[in-house]
Amino acid sequence: MKLPSPCYTPGMGLINERYVDEGQLRGQDDVPLHNFLAHRDRAQLSTGRGVPFFSGREREISTFRQMANALLLDRRSNATLVVEGPPGAGKSALLAQFMEEMRAFPAAGSGGRRWLPVLLNGAHAEIPLGISRAVDSAIARRMSLDLLAAAPGEDADVSERLRAFLGEDSVRQMKRGLREIASTVMDRGFGALGVRIGGASSDRLDQLEHVADRRAKDWSDWQIVLLIDEAQQISDQAPGAIPGTLSSIHQGFVPAPISFCAFGLSGTWDALADAGISRGSVGCDLPLAGLSDEASQMAVRRCFEQYQVGNGGDWERAILKRSANWPQHLAVYLNAALTTLERHMGAQRGFGKADLALLAEAMASGDEGRKGYYDRRVRGLDRHNARHSRYARHLAPLLRQGGGEMHLDDVVDYMEGAPLNLPPSEVDGFISAAQHSGFLERLPGSKLRMPIPSFAAHLLGEPMPPLPEAASPRPKKVNAPCQN
Repeated sequence: MKLPSPCYTPGMGLINERYVDEGQLRGQDDVPLHNFLAHRDRAQLSTGRGVPFFSGREREISTFRQMANALLLDRRSNATLVVEGPPGAGKSALLAQFMEEMRAFPAAGSGGRRWLPVLLNGAHAEIPLGISRAVDSAIARRMSLDLLAAAPGEDADVSERLRAFLGEDSVRQMKRGLREIASTVMDRGFGALGVRIGGASSDRLDQLEHVADRRAKDWSDWQIVLLIDEAQQISDQAPGAIPGTLSSIHQGFVPAPISFCAFGLSGTWDALADAGISRGSVGCDLPLAGLSDEASQMAVRRCFEQYQVGNGGDWERAILKRSANWPQHLAVYLNAALTTLERHMGAQRGFGKADLALLAEAMASGDEGRKGYYDRRVRGLDRHNARHSRYARHLAPLLRQGGGEMHLDDVVDYMEGAPLNLPPSEVDGFISAAQHSGFLERLPGSKLRMPIPSFAAHLLGEPMPPLPEAASPRPKKVNAPCQN
């Protein structure tokens, strides 16, 4: 089933801002089993579609729709969202779902601008050249795909705009393949935000304003949303960066319909502040944590329905218990379950009844995947100091006693006191490493929290929860021999 289009407010063309996940299968879930298994626990961003079996995140998507309505009303200023979360919280999945949302949005503004999601790495977000190149590539790709998909006799408008944007030669190149378009675009050269892209370089200052105006005109047909991944890397100190680039977009000063959403680890807001963005809109800061019980259950049931896993109640309960509502864990255990079923049962027309005798093997495979995930987290924790994981093991029981949270001052006092007796510089280094690895997350009010379920259990070597036992087969009834 295709993702239903958002409802619109009658007479205004606005998006219904209230997103409700009802748990049904959608077009993005129609993924062949071998493709899903090959991706393991990673989001399928290469397709440009939402992640299979994405569930929940109603608040986040509703907020994204609110931002989109602000753009539909031509209010560009502060049309910005910031999504912060630890590794494995589902930031990339939410980013892909924002792209999926834009597929169904109505044209923006009185000029009918079409929505254009542009994926950008945080390391290039302050570099006008990187932004412009990403936008130009996205426009060329979108227009080319539109032209290729158009029915005979219906592509005149798309062809005309494509020729205006790329030139006649590029359209001919497009007929021979999309890769050659990119080469032609860069050979010809364009400019944006006062920086020349491709073509012959020029230092003439009187051309910069002309180049920027030309690019703004080329972009005016699109409502551009930069989706900045790994946004904690944003810095105006990188080679080619121009301080204030993102701030200009954020405040609506760029002469083009462009806004952005930033996705990153804890500390993304600090990176944005360093890049000149000093204030955000109320409600547009989206800290990402685990899923709700209901959303986790919907994800498993969507997956089982798609691949026709029958009588999977015990499998569902085991996956939910082990994943502890953590998106990355859900992906690991679902993949392990389906891989095990496919290996033993095949799935040409669906699995049918899931054999409970295979559950232990499947969950053991998932346990190994989860262990690898935490081992990578621990390596990140110990990257600059091999004692950091030991400090985390000391701290984990105290954090648990406080419901997973402690005040920063209490953490510092504990680590500087007996039995650790650490100097302040080493405490600061540990807290910084713990945030980057996902062991700790800084909260408002100078509090620290363990954001990833089961990280403490891994550090402390605690066992996995028990599995439901396979039902013993009923003994066959044997008739007593006849007595003569």
